[in-house]
Amino acid sequence: PLFDGQLLRALGHGVYGGAALGECLAAAATISNADRDSWQRGWTQLADRTFEAAAASWRGGHRVSALNAFLRASNYYRSAYVLHLQSPLPPSVPQAYRCQRDAFARAAALMPLPPAPLAIAFGQAHMPGWFCPAGPGRRPTVVCVGGYDSTAEESYFWNAAAALARGYHAVLFDGPGQGGMLIEQGVPFQPDWERVIGTLIDAITARADVDAARIVVIGESFGGYLAARAAAVDARIAACVL
Repeated sequence: PLFDGQLLRALGHGVYGGAALGECLAAAATISNADRDSWQRGWTQLADRTFEAAAASWRGGHRVSALNAFLRASNYYRSAYVLHLQSPLPPSVPQAYRCQRDAFARAAALMPLPPAPLAIAFGQAHMPGWFCPAGPGRRPTVVCVGGYDSTAEESYFWNAAAALARGYHAVLFDGPGQGGMLIEQGVPFQPDWERVIGTLIDAITARADVDAARIVVIGESFGGYLAARAAAVDARIAACVL
């Protein structure tokens, strides 16, 4: 059931370009029942093939094909390591994490309005992420809060792509215990996530293109709890979806 749930999670991102049904089912067919290592091999092989196809399209000047394939590769690399988040982290996890981030960065550079990378100071560390613009001018902004094992880049498929299509800016980020903060900086989850999101809102409301009166926070999975903590105390959050 856990493997099936993670397969459905990856497939669900196909709505906004993060997966192709046939590719995912082909990868699933290579996985032995309840064998985490075969899961990792199957998704890594798919991610590598998809990344190579994206790079070939980019070299050939096929911008749309490259963008689409880089997005799928990013999701596939994330899927590859999701069952290996453990302490201590095996070396394959940081490698796969960096590949998913790199694939997304290459896709972002090809978007009509490229997202800008973020690095928001938080204690002795920083929260990595992306500011995704929907267009010119001062706009409402959606802050995407991921869950236990998600990444800033996965949040693009959860909510950012939909927000952008509707005229909202979108902010993607890894907080303590997530993505780059956990895997590369060693910062674990902490209970006072109102401080985490408060720090993020401090940073984005300093921008001239963000309407500080229209900040929306959306929490996915465990992020639903994390977002609720912030919405309970931070009056700058105009709407919260859990």
